[in-house]
Amino acid sequence: MKISLNWLKDYVKIPPKYSAEDIGRLLTLHTAEVEEVMEQGKGLEGVVVGKIITLKKHPDADKLKIAMTDIGAKELVQIVCGGSNLEEGMIVPVALPGAYVRWHGEGDLMQLEVTKIRGEKSHGMICAGEEIGLPPCEEGEITKLHTSAKPGTQLTEALQLDDTIIEIDNKSLTHRPDLWGHYGIAREVAALTGTKLEKITSKVDAKKSHKSGKSLEIEIKNPDLCPRYIGVRISGIKVEESPEWLKRKLLAAGHAVYNNIVDITNFISSELGQPMHAFDSRFIDGGVVVRTAKRGEKMTTLDNKERLLTDKMLLICDHKKPVALAGVMGGQNSEIKEDTTEIIFEAANFDAPCVRKTSVALGLRTESVQRFEKSLDPALAETAMLRAIELTLKLCPSAKLESEIIDIDNSKPKNLTVKTTANRVCSKIGTQIAEKEIIRILESLEFEVKKTGEELSVKVPSFRSTKDVEGEDDIIEEVARIFGYGNIPSVLPLLPAKLPGENRERFLKHKARDIISLGLGFTELSNYSFYSADDIAKTGLETKDHIKLLNYLSQDQTHLRVSMLPNMLKGLREAIKYDKAPRLYEIGHTYREIGNFMPLEEKWIIGLTVGKNSFFEAKGSAEAFLEKFGAENVRITPSKNTEPYAHPAKCTEVAARGQQIGSIYEVHPEVITKYELAGSVSVFEINFTKLVSIGQRQHKYVQIPKFPSMEFDISVVLQEKVPAASVQDSIERSSKDLIESVELFDIYRGQGLGEKEKALAYHVIMRAKDRTLNDEEMAQVQKKVFQNLEKLGGKIRGK
Repeated sequence: MKISLNWLKDYVKIPPKYSAEDIGRLLTLHTAEVEEVMEQGKGLEGVVVGKIITLKKHPDADKLKIAMTDIGAKELVQIVCGGSNLEEGMIVPVALPGAYVRWHGEGDLMQLEVTKIRGEKSHGMICAGEEIGLPPCEEGEITKLHTSAKPGTQLTEALQLDDTIIEIDNKSLTHRPDLWGHYGIAREVAALTGTKLEKITSKVDAKKSHKSGKSLEIEIKNPDLCPRYIGVRISGIKVEESPEWLKRKLLAAGHAVYNNIVDITNFISSELGQPMHAFDSRFIDGGVVVRTAKRGEKMTTLDNKERLLTDKMLLICDHKKPVALAGVMGGQNSEIKEDTTEIIFEAANFDAPCVRKTSVALGLRTESVQRFEKSLDPALAETAMLRAIELTLKLCPSAKLESEIIDIDNSKPKNLTVKTTANRVCSKIGTQIAEKEIIRILESLEFEVKKTGEELSVKVPSFRSTKDVEGEDDIIEEVARIFGYGNIPSVLPLLPAKLPGENRERFLKHKARDIISLGLGFTELSNYSFYSADDIAKTGLETKDHIKLLNYLSQDQTHLRVSMLPNMLKGLREAIKYDKAPRLYEIGHTYREIGNFMPLEEKWIIGLTVGKNSFFEAKGSAEAFLEKFGAENVRITPSKNTEPYAHPAKCTEVAARGQQIGSIYEVHPEVITKYELAGSVSVFEINFTKLVSIGQRQHKYVQIPKFPSMEFDISVVLQEKVPAASVQDSIERSSKDLIESVELFDIYRGQGLGEKEKALAYHVIMRAKDRTLNDEEMAQVQKKVFQNLEKLGGKIRGK
C-alpha cells in the first residue's frame, strides 16, 4: 500500500525534525513494515511532456506507427510507437535517449538509445504508465497526459510530482483493518510523534432515515452477509475531469484517475480504508436489492469479463439483474459514463469471509477485496458516505441530494471495555512506565481510558474491536509498541538454572533410526498421517475405527490413519520404479478412535521388504533390530488374530517381556493387487510406544566363565508346520541350568525328506557355573533334548 506524505500532512502536523525516512523507520519499528521510502519523481530524469503532431503507419510493420513529436526542441523528433490509442494532438510522456524505463513494466530498468526499429529511426520512447512508474494503462495503450504544461517540460514538474511515497508491506497489515487508509496511518504517526490528529468531520447536513425513502428503495435479503448498507441518490451530476489536487493525491497513492465521480470513490477508499461504489441510476431498475446469487447466474464485471456465480456469492442487484459483486467489483451494466447525470452512492459493510471466498472462487483480486476481507468497522461506512457527499457537492456545484440517506444498519457493535492496571502493564512489558504515559499512549490511539483507584477501564474504539483488540494482552501490546520495544531493557528472567528433563522416547527414536537405516540398510519414508476412504476399503480396515477430518485438504487425505501400511504401499509403488527390491521403513503416529475425547495416539515402526524370501527378510530384520535395540525376552509366535490386510498363513506376533509389541506378516495378495503391485511384500510392525515403555536390556558386567563349556550339534526332521521357535524352546527347557545357548545354524528341505518336512540343525552350548561338566552329564542333557524333540514329532538324524 502506498501512502503519500503530503496527504498524511492533511491530518497530522509532522514536526520538522522528522524526515520522511524517520517516519518510515518509526512505522516499521512500531506499526507495520515499510518496504520503501521514495521520492515521487525519482527515476523520471529524462522523461518530458510530448505532443504528437503527425501520425502515420510504419512502412514495414502493421502494428507500429511513426509519430512526429514536439518535445520542446527546435525540430520535431521521430518516435516509433505501437500504442493502440495514439492520435494526433495527444499529450504523452516521452522518455528521451539516456532515460531509464522498464519495458512493458516488467524486468530490469534499461537505458534508452537512438535506435532503428524495422528500419526507421526512433529518438526516444512514448511511454505507458507502468514503464515509468505511473499508474498502468490498459494493455497496448499509452498514457494520455492531462496537463497544460508545454512540450519539453520535465514530467515531474508538469505533474507536480513533489511528494514522498511511503510503501507499506500489505502482509504486515492483515490484522489491522483500521490501517488500510491514510487516516489510519496518520493516527499512528500522530501517536508516535506526540502530535494531534486532525479529525475528519463532514460539513454535510443531511437528514438520515432508517426506512426506505420515496426516491431510493433498499432491501437487504442477507443481513448476516451485509451488516450495514448506506445509499443515497444524487442528481445534477456533471461527469468531468477531476481537479488537479485530487488527481495528484490519487496518483501518489498508486491509483489511476478516471473522472470526478469514480475518483471520489477511490479517494474515500485511500483516505479512510472504506471502499465505495457509484452506480448510474439510469440503469438501476426499481431500487437496490442485496442478495446471494442464484446457482448458475452470470454477470459481466467492470473488467469486461463474464463471471459464473454460485449461490454462496453476495450480489448488489436491482429488481431485475445483478449490478455488482458485493465488496469485489462493480458491474459493467451500471458503470458511470460521460453522460451520467444521476448517481447512487453505496457505502456498505460486508461479511469478510464471504468477500474473500468470492474473490478466491472467481480469481478476482481488487483493492476493495483487500479491505473488506480484513473485517472493516461498520461505523466507517457512515463516515465514508458523508465524506463522499461532501466532495460531490464540492466538485459538482449543480449536484443535489435527490433522496434521503438510507441507512440500513443490522450490525452489532461490540462496545468492548477491557480492565487492567499500570502494574500489570509494566509487569508484562518488563519495564516501568508511568501511569500517565500509559494513559497518554492509549488515548493517542483513540482508546477511552477511565481511572478508578488503581484500575484502568479501557474502552476499545469500534475500528479496533472488529478483529484486532480483544483482551488485556492486546491493550498491553498497544502500550508496548508505541512506547517502543527498543526502549525495553533486555534482561534475562530470574529463573533457576536447570537442565530440561530427558525425552527418553525421542532419544530412543534416534537410536532406532540408526539401527534400521545404518545397520539394516533400510530407506526411511516420511508420509502424511492421513489417507483416504479408498485406502480404508482396499486394506479391509473398519471405518468406525477412524477419525474423519472436517477440513481435509483433498480426497486423498480424509481420515487419520490407524495403520501405516496404506501410505507405505503407495510409497513402495513409487520406489520400485528406481529399485527392484527396496527396503523401506517409517517411524510415525497412528490415531485410533476409542470413544474418548482424544484418540489413542501411538508411535509405530513399520518396515517393508519385497521379493521371494520377503517374509524371512522382514522377520530377520525385526529380530536384528530388537536385539540391537535391547529388547528382552523376545518371542515370535504364530498369530491368533490376523489383520485383514495380512496373509492368514504367513503372520506372526512379536512379544517382549510377555507383552505383544507388534507383528510380522506377508501382505495379503488381494491388497497387493489393489495397490497395483506384484510379487511378495512383507512387513514388520513394532509398537514403538510400548517397546519404550517396557524398558531395554541393561548392560551389566559378567565375569569370564571359570569352567569350560561342552558343545554338541543336533539335527531333527520335523513337519513344516512346527515353528522353529517351538523347537528352540523345547531344547532350552531340557536343562535350564546347564544349557547356556541354542543357535539355529541350518535349515534343509529337499532330497531325502518328505514334501512337508524340514530338517533343523542346532548348535547347543552347555556350561555349569560351579564345576566342570563330565561326559555323563552331557549325555543326560542330550537324551532329554532328544525326548523333548520327539514329543514334537521330530526324528533325530544320526541317532
